[in-house]
Amino acid sequence: MKSLKIIALIFMFACIFAGAGKTQADELTLRQPSQKEIGTTATCPVTKADFEVSKDTPVIDYKGKSYFFCCEGCIGAFRKDPEKYSSALELKVREPKDSEIGKRVTCPVSKGDFEVSKDTPVIDYRDKSYFFCCASCIEEFRKDPAKFTK
Repeated sequence: MKSLKIIALIFMFACIFAGAGKTQADELTLRQPSQKEIGTTATCPVTKADFEVSKDTPVIDYKGKSYFFCCEGCIGAFRKDPEKYSSALELKVREPKDSEIGKRVTCPVSKGDFEVSKDTPVIDYRDKSYFFCCASCIEEFRKDPAKFTK
């Protein structure tokens, strides 16, 4: 009798966990682009490639934002870790503000100290500005910003 209760309990937890995963998958359903979206330029959240949206471009709406994909493989990667890929597109490079020029900073990737110039690339991420010494550091940061912002 005791083993039957244990099996029932295991089955119950398995159903709960299976249902929890299904909720996220339901949230990440594909759709076709609207007429207004067709012809616009989009950036794939996985490959970071820019492309023109066509009537066949797959789209997923996630947390109030539409994500356009360059191919089927990218859809699977996004579904596995939507947080990773949705935040990656928010990492836009900007020029430093006048008030930031001349400031001493540390590159979050290389850990090198340098002075901000008008050509220093900056990314604002989670209400903080990150200054980069070179393009390769920006690309490394975009792959996993959480790794460099702890």
